Amino acid sequence: MEKVNQEKEKKRAMRMDFIQEVVSSRKCKDGTTEFVMKWTPNPKRYDFIEIDGEVAFKDRFTGIVIHESALKNIKMMHGAPIFYSPPKQPDYCSYLKGRKAELLGHWDEKYPLMDTQRPFDGFLSKLRGKDTQIVILYVDMEGSTRISSEVDPETNLKIIKIFLMQMAKVIDNFRGYVLKFVGDCAIGIFPADENFTSMSDNAIQAAMIMRSVVEDVINTVFVEKRLPPIGCHIGLDIGSVRVDKVGALDVAAFDDLIGYSMNLTAKIQSHAGHEEILLGRNLFELLHCRWQEHCEKVDLGQTWTMKEPLSGCTYEVYRFLGKWVCKCWDK
Repeated sequence: MEKVNQEKEKKRAMRMDFIQEVVSSRKCKDGTTEFVMKWTPNPKRYDFIEIDGEVAFKDRFTGIVIHESALKNIKMMHGAPIFYSPPKQPDYCSYLKGRKAELLGHWDEKYPLMDTQRPFDGFLSKLRGKDTQIVILYVDMEGSTRISSEVDPETNLKIIKIFLMQMAKVIDNFRGYVLKFVGDCAIGIFPADENFTSMSDNAIQAAMIMRSVVEDVINTVFVEKRLPPIGCHIGLDIGSVRVDKVGALDVAAFDDLIGYSMNLTAKIQSHAGHEEILLGRNLFELLHCRWQEHCEKVDLGQTWTMKEPLSGCTYEVYRFLGKWVCKCWDK
């Protein structure tokens, strides 16, 4: 068992943040551009220390120490592709304004939805029976029970559909996929086998913008339409899951994601308070330092019983305090 745990630990993803400087570049015959880069460990994240006469870098956020000799492996990356997956709309103020204009412009519509195949279905079928690394995001609507008792069924349905639609659009904007909807909860995933750094950062930004969409888009429109405001609870983490078909023969069957990480993220989300974003330690360690700066460790008390699979210790959870404030609503 100890050997198995050690092997899993070796495969665990680890992130380093660098300050990148272009030293030179040249155009290649195939039309691409080749860059020669100088990478320096980001001083905002690392303290430079010395261990047994060797320079090392200590991560201020995770405590992980990386020896300078380990960075020699970077030389082996010559010619390897660098993955980068920016949001489809990186201007968040424009994104929020667009969502609000769309919501107001289509307010009187019934929000018809066609029964079409999800773009994600093909991705799932290719991975069936395999383990894959993903960032998981759960977001649900706060106040749904209260609202259902205050408005008529038609209005209640419209509120839920608006919430889920807006959350789905945020997931899509940050290169994620909507796995499914469960009641008033949307489950998003961000494939991270090859690009866990960008997808980790995308997921935490998606959570941040979800909160802004609820506060600055949905609720401002609801106030204008004399509807009760809503809230949200968000939970995130990263981990390995198995893609497989579940169900019963001749009854119902579909591809789904199964694994401890799915259950763990659901538990994390269930402990989130009003407009709160909680994330697990595995995801925290893979965030860029500019996002880690906005995180704080939280004590969930005796009600939190989830364990770290390798060590058996209580699994650490963090609160994300970052908030996007759009200062140009009236422009």
